[in-house]
Amino acid sequence: MKAEVIGLVAVGIASAMLCQSCASYRDPATGEEAKYGFETLRATVHLEIGTVYAAARKATLDFRLKAVRAAEDGISGEIRAWDAQSDLVEVRLGALPENRTLLTIRVGTFGDRNKSLVLFERIMENLSEAHQVAAAPDLQWSPRPVHPSRRPER
Repeated sequence: MKAEVIGLVAVGIASAMLCQSCASYRDPATGEEAKYGFETLRATVHLEIGTVYAAARKATLDFRLKAVRAAEDGISGEIRAWDAQSDLVEVRLGALPENRTLLTIRVGTFGDRNKSLVLFERIMENLSEAHQVAAAPDLQWSPRPVHPSRRPER
């Protein structure tokens, strides 16, 4: 009887520790969903890795993080930086099929959910700006300037 109670208590504590910070978050600007668990924020972004890397790099620059390493090769990417509280900020990227990217963010040794979410939101904001630019129609420019009083020749 005593062993069963100890076993149940151990299982309860283990399950509480495993899911103590499991949470889901949806970015209001883009609708992308991220899950925070095991001190790491994870999201699947429906864009190719180069675009996500550029947005993540811009986000670290926007927050004035001190970059230690920043590299991307088309299959994976990583940005490692320090924040003002000497927490290591790690942004890792992995290419997925169908031009998708796995984005993981970890701040500090034991994770910082709030900082991770702020960085995720900025990355998504940067990606939405990139989408707006990419969705704009290509303008056809004439090789020679057009005088305002004349119409271009057809």
